[in-house]
Amino acid sequence: MPSFGLEPDDVTFSTMIDSYGRAGNVEKALCLYDRAKTGEWRLDATTFSTLIRIYKVAGNFDGCLNVYEEMKALGVKPNLVIYNILLDAMGRAKRPWQVKKFYQDIIDNGLSPSFVTYAALLHAYGRARYGDDAFKIYREMKEKGLGLNVVLYNSILAMCADLGHVDKAVEIFEDMKSSGIKPDSWTFSSMITIFSCCGEVSEAENTLNEMFEAGFQPNIFILTSLIQCYGKAQRIDDVVKTFNRNFELVITPDDRFCGCLLNVMTQTPNEELSKLVKCVERANPKLGYVVKLLVEEQDSEGNFC
Repeated sequence: MPSFGLEPDDVTFSTMIDSYGRAGNVEKALCLYDRAKTGEWRLDATTFSTLIRIYKVAGNFDGCLNVYEEMKALGVKPNLVIYNILLDAMGRAKRPWQVKKFYQDIIDNGLSPSFVTYAALLHAYGRARYGDDAFKIYREMKEKGLGLNVVLYNSILAMCADLGHVDKAVEIFEDMKSSGIKPDSWTFSSMITIFSCCGEVSEAENTLNEMFEAGFQPNIFILTSLIQCYGKAQRIDDVVKTFNRNFELVITPDDRFCGCLLNVMTQTPNEELSKLVKCVERANPKLGYVVKLLVEEQDSEGNFC
């Protein structure tokens, strides 16, 4: 531009920062931004949205907030795109209180939340286990006719699994299917985990069968949940059967899986402990050796603990 007698103006610098940011040249984008601040260039909202996105991708969530504050100090009014990026960033940072603040700012500034806004809110509240807020956003989306996709359904179902909201999970799962959204393996995993933690064996088994019918195979998380469920119900033969599925599906038992087996042993009558000892020995020979010694040395009238 200088070779043609043209001097870059504020629009040029804004465009260059945005271009470098979108192209992945973060260092150059931030360098130009520093020059912009010292040179008192006037940057637009698009440029600030790019800068906030750069910090979000880098996991520098305080950097996102700093750019936002600098933008306001320069008199640039945030638009919905900027708020959506901030909502996603604060959700990833697990800062639901800041998510609430930015959502209120959207409403106060007369902006209309979009599908992206609601999706960011649902993800944020789901990650933070803010059940009431997540359910509120879920209902609001349904009332406005904003259909959820499988990722959003999985997010809220995973939250239900962590919080133990069985009835809510069943309601949402049925709504998902009636809306024409096909559950995937993560959906079934959450539902089986929910039923297993509550000891609802038949519901967990029915969901597992539904999963098979949909063409999915259980993973290590599902098998761990099922073992926990059968253990609570004192169905030790089913625990062993579920354990054997690991090897049928070529799944290597991990530490959490072995820990679940040990937990089941603490609830198992002495006469059936040998079945579980064999499972532990097969899953982890070193651990199995120790467990076998403990079982042999325990009082004949007590349970394994």
